[in-house]
Amino acid sequence: MLKFGSATKGMFTPGALAATLIAGAAVATPVSAQAVSCGERQVMLNTLKDRYQENRTAYGITADGRLLEIFSGPSGSWTLLMTQPGGKSCLMSSGEGWRHIIEEKPADPVA
Repeated sequence: MLKFGSATKGMFTPGALAATLIAGAAVATPVSAQAVSCGERQVMLNTLKDRYQENRTAYGITADGRLLEIFSGPSGSWTLLMTQPGGKSCLMSSGEGWRHIIEEKPADPVA
């Protein structure tokens, strides 16, 4: 939860605060930012595999039941895909320079 000092007390209603944050995000968004693209899950998976050689690298379920997946390719390209419980998938972000990290487990101090 956001907390404001006494200087801002009473200045923002929840709606005004949301509008301010959205407006600020719009101004701060770079010109090259990607638009969110949504569609049928299987079509999106086929495109990621066929066009970008990306395969699923990691996934998880959000608190509200959406499937969040990272796809990455051998060139370092990556895509973040989110799928709604009803099956609609949206490309949330993508980029370059993906690296797989395998962290070593620390030595067992008892062993």
